[in-house]
Amino acid sequence: MFFRLYRYLLITLAFLIPAKALQAITPTPTPTPVPTRTVSFAWVASPSAGVIGYKIFWGTGSRNYQNVRDVKNVTTTSLTLSQTSQYYVAVAAYSMSTSSAMSNEVIVPVSSVTW
Repeated sequence: MFFRLYRYLLITLAFLIPAKALQAITPTPTPTPVPTRTVSFAWVASPSAGVIGYKIFWGTGSRNYQNVRDVKNVTTTSLTLSQTSQYYVAVAAYSMSTSSAMSNEVIVPVSSVTW
């Protein structure tokens, strides 16, 4: 009689354990960080008296900039860019009422140096 009751309890307990608890747990892989590089840019100040600042534009497509930074009235800045992508960078001056045309585009090639 005790054996039958024990078997019944064992079967009942097996059904109470969630199926997920019986499966092996696979750890979530940690993403590999993308290697980066710091690239410095400098340009000649605009001779126009109304210029109050500059914006630098950059992205992974020519004349297709996904990013912009207002650097105010300085003529240098540094960007942290992925080593595995090519970037296109341009600068525009601005005044209180308007912005200049974009500068010539600078291409920052994929880095062949691994850090």
